[in-house]
Amino acid sequence: MKKLVCLIAAALLWTAGSLSAQQIRSIDIGVYINDDGDAYISQEWDVTIVSGTEWYIPIENLGGMSIRGLTVKENGQEFIDDGRSWDSSRSREEKAGHSGIIEKRDGVELCWGQGAYGDHKWTVGFVALGLVQSLKDYDAFNFMFVNPDLVAAPKKVTITFSRLSDEQFSFDFTRFWFFGTEGKSELLEDGTIRFEAENLLRSDSVICMMRFEKGIFNPEISKDMTFEKMQKKAFKGSSYKEEKKDLFRGLTFEDIIEMLVGAAFVLAVFGIVLLFIYCLIRDLILKLFGTVWKKSVFGSTKPRGWAREAPFEGSIPIAAHLLKEGSRLAVLNSFKPENCIGAYFLKWIQEGKATPVKAADGHFDMQFPKEMPDFADDAEKALYQKAFDAAGSNMILEKGEFDAWAKKHYRSLAGWPDVLTKEGCSKLSAFSGDKISEAAKLLQFKNFLREFTISGEREVPEVGLWGQYLVFAQVFGIADKVAEGFAKRYPLEFNDYSQQYGLDTVAMRSVMHSWSTTARSAYRSAYDAKISAEAKASSSSHHTSSGGFGGFSSRGGGGGFSGGGRGGGSR
Repeated sequence: MKKLVCLIAAALLWTAGSLSAQQIRSIDIGVYINDDGDAYISQEWDVTIVSGTEWYIPIENLGGMSIRGLTVKENGQEFIDDGRSWDSSRSREEKAGHSGIIEKRDGVELCWGQGAYGDHKWTVGFVALGLVQSLKDYDAFNFMFVNPDLVAAPKKVTITFSRLSDEQFSFDFTRFWFFGTEGKSELLEDGTIRFEAENLLRSDSVICMMRFEKGIFNPEISKDMTFEKMQKKAFKGSSYKEEKKDLFRGLTFEDIIEMLVGAAFVLAVFGIVLLFIYCLIRDLILKLFGTVWKKSVFGSTKPRGWAREAPFEGSIPIAAHLLKEGSRLAVLNSFKPENCIGAYFLKWIQEGKATPVKAADGHFDMQFPKEMPDFADDAEKALYQKAFDAAGSNMILEKGEFDAWAKKHYRSLAGWPDVLTKEGCSKLSAFSGDKISEAAKLLQFKNFLREFTISGEREVPEVGLWGQYLVFAQVFGIADKVAEGFAKRYPLEFNDYSQQYGLDTVAMRSVMHSWSTTARSAYRSAYDAKISAEAKASSSSHHTSSGGFGGFSSRGGGGGFSGGGRGGGSR
């Protein structure tokens, strides 16, 4: 019984001790760098203290840097600055509301009075002169912002890097790596660089190494070393891989030109050979497998004949789904998302949901109504919303606007084709008629559009179907040829069709060309941006983030850093 009582008492004492231990809930750091490479560093400490008289931060190994201008605030009240002669021997009450710096042989200690025990939120600021330093090839720094062996392990650390000028950080001239703990770093859309880590160990630190192209900053401190040497020290023991050396370093301009000419010749020959092989393989595939279409989808690998109307009541989503999934070989499928975007643009003009407006350069912009119209198809509604948003406050989608919007919202537009084809699959499943027979009409309708104007048939197409003809010609990617054929073969009827929308024949063809070009450019911009983003995300994993594009940090490495030290917190 006595043993049980002792165990319970010990457990209660341990619990009470753990609940009353020193705590560092968070450290939020802001680093603001000016054009000379100096930095103002702001720290927000959220802590609980149960012992000691002062809080301190060792910053050592300055390497030509200097630390000045310490300020400490709590609850909006700024502490009294005791300068660089802080007296640590004073009592807790004497230090309360005061701050100061202790000079050390290899650095400084930033100090301030803790005041009463319990919870505190301090805002600490100081200037680090010479943070960014000039190397032989780049400007850079490798600095410890959070020390290991603090009085308690921080629950959360965030660091945000900003420029004091109007300029922003950019991958065009900036690379960054983090060491000492497991966390995540990224370059944000506002041009700041942010690092975040949670549940650090007491032995963890946070070290940041950044590299800049020459001319971005004007550092006063220079070091007789290359960035490669700094990087090699920092990468040692880390999960980062060293970057490959610059192949052109040490070569003359003539050497580089000669290499480029030789490489261009080799690539040209290689490209011709690849094209020849591709043509041979493609012809062989077509001979072995017939055409590219699945018999299970269309009832034949090559549906023959004509269909004079689009199947499934002219459903673009179903057509997109069939073109994508009906190919026997994915590399030869006929589904092009940009064609469907162009088809919807023309459909909106025909339905009065957008109005073409001729610009000064002859290109046709698109005027939208003040409010979104109703749509039966979700994919069409989603695309209209994107174009509607891109048009901006004047409600006119001008040349280049959709392209710019697509680059910024690349995930939205690049993901739209999946929305379209999934809706098409759902609609096809709900169709109650003969799916295969109706699907075959899609290819027969394509045959009709492609062959009608060059055939010997003289029957004039019904004018009521011309809108559907031109919309689906966009879906199939043959709109320009179909419009040209109709305009030459049936000029009066084509003009009558165009006049319905306040356009003549030439203007209607120009509208079709303008917006098929806009659709193609915007989708390619979104797709290319998506691929680029995925490549950067891939390069920022634990083992491939050596390019300095952010991602996850390395717990190991970081050697050769300046600043920081060991320990800190309450004493």
